[in-house]
Amino acid sequence: MTLTELSIKRPTLIVVIFSALAVLGVFGFNQLKYELLPKISTPVVTITTVYPGASPDEVETAVTKTIEDAVSGIDKISTVRGSSGEGVSFVTVEFDLTADVNIALQDAQRKVNEVLNQLPKDAKPPVITKFALDELPVLRMGVTSSMGSRKFYQFVKDRVQPRLSKLSGVGEITLVGGDEREIRVNIDAAKLRSYGLSVLQVAGTIKSANLDFPTGKIKEGDNQYIVRVAGKFTSTDDLRRLVVGRTRQGGDITLADIAEVEDALRDVTEVLDRRARPETIRRELRGRERDRAEGDSPDRKGLRVPECQV
Repeated sequence: MTLTELSIKRPTLIVVIFSALAVLGVFGFNQLKYELLPKISTPVVTITTVYPGASPDEVETAVTKTIEDAVSGIDKISTVRGSSGEGVSFVTVEFDLTADVNIALQDAQRKVNEVLNQLPKDAKPPVITKFALDELPVLRMGVTSSMGSRKFYQFVKDRVQPRLSKLSGVGEITLVGGDEREIRVNIDAAKLRSYGLSVLQVAGTIKSANLDFPTGKIKEGDNQYIVRVAGKFTSTDDLRRLVVGRTRQGGDITLADIAEVEDALRDVTEVLDRRARPETIRRELRGRERDRAEGDSPDRKGLRVPECQV
């Protein structure tokens, strides 16, 4: 019996079969997982190096050119582009499509490590990253509060961000905006010269004094305790009383004698305005495994934070 003959003689059976197939198709479609941002790793590696206080020409000569020469010998390179700015260097290495981006990243890391001793001492270690579409932000949130801007920023950073980081599928959280606390030391150049000190000497003294370091061990029976000296500053008054040098008569030169210590806010470089409220902070959540259809709706219970509207 052919399918055509069966369909004519037993139409009910055919209706039942196709109805079952339709139900199974709908069920399978609802269970289907699809990627909102497919994991496409383009063979592009970016090398970022921070060189504080350097001009673009100095960055180009001392950092960018050195890194470009180092990575130019890697196999399967298509193009190498360098960009130098005020205190920062960007080197973008683009590979052929046949190159494995993970192997390319390792090769770039090895080549950069070989020229680390050729970079300026004040330059920060280069940061090597690969471009990946699945690491782009998948959720942006604006947060507002009636509390003070500086207190609110610290609240979000210390209490809200850690809770969001624990949510399943969250890869990275970036805070944008807000007023971040900053301790400023405004040095008086005239007083600095009168005491015979330099800016580098004062900066080095502050850096070396603001440290916690171990001093030894104490054994008590079967127990052993590590003793540490808490040397970090706990207030601006501690910073003002810091001894940065000696006078010719042997007296102490404190930081308050040559500089003004100010508990201020970091300079604003990014502003996010939501409903005309400048204290808004935006957070970008990057998801790795939750960018599927089931992962674009965050856990609302996990986002509920006291004294904060999300």
